[in-house]
Amino acid sequence: MSYKVPDIDYKFWHHKNKFYSDTELTKNVSTGLDHASRGGLIERYDFDSCMDLVNLIENKIRNHKAPNDHSDDEILTIFDLIQGWGGRTCRKPYVPIKNPPRIERKSEYITAYRDAIKMIYALDEKKYTEEEINDVDNKLQEMPLVGQSYSTKHLCFWSRSLPNCPNLAIFDTRMKQMFYSCNFSIAKEKLNYVEFINALNTKAFMMGLSTYEIEAALFAFSSNYFFNDKFILKDIYEIEHLDLKIAKHLANL
Repeated sequence: MSYKVPDIDYKFWHHKNKFYSDTELTKNVSTGLDHASRGGLIERYDFDSCMDLVNLIENKIRNHKAPNDHSDDEILTIFDLIQGWGGRTCRKPYVPIKNPPRIERKSEYITAYRDAIKMIYALDEKKYTEEEINDVDNKLQEMPLVGQSYSTKHLCFWSRSLPNCPNLAIFDTRMKQMFYSCNFSIAKEKLNYVEFINALNTKAFMMGLSTYEIEAALFAFSSNYFFNDKFILKDIYEIEHLDLKIAKHLANL
């Protein structure tokens, strides 16, 4: 079975994703960092743009050659920075309604996160399996209050920052909506994370872009035309582009 993603202008849209802006630190990301700072490890950092934050995360991951080289605080610092980068929706581990916050559950987060990192280091871009990807995704979701929208953010950063690792991407609400809309004739339970990655990899090869750039483009396209909580077209678009006709087509499928 061949799965697909929409034929949008990827080389245009991947530059429009504000989470990678090199000119501003968006209010959304700033709010996310405020939430994540409740973990007690990232208050000392100051960023002028979202890309400053992205670069810091990638450099911290690349600073060590093996998973055990990272100290516990370094691991949790990377965790908090990635959570913060995800924006205001990162708040659950830091301001939970019923359970203790992340800062009081350090050992639970370290154990699951370190185990997941070891699994990511062991991935081989030339011969990984669907089971291996699902296993590490599930391991990340063993951390309290971390669902797939955030587990795959961590997979995205770690995989693209390590050598010889398959490029993994974010599979959040927007991406699921886009993937489902393009493959509406296929049962949703079959449109899983690995099938999404495979579809992105195919498009990335065709476009000469990385897998995460394809996902970043899809996110920017979706953000421009659709609401986050509903796959419904907005009335006003921040960016005018010919891909509006693709958005209208997807909305009507």
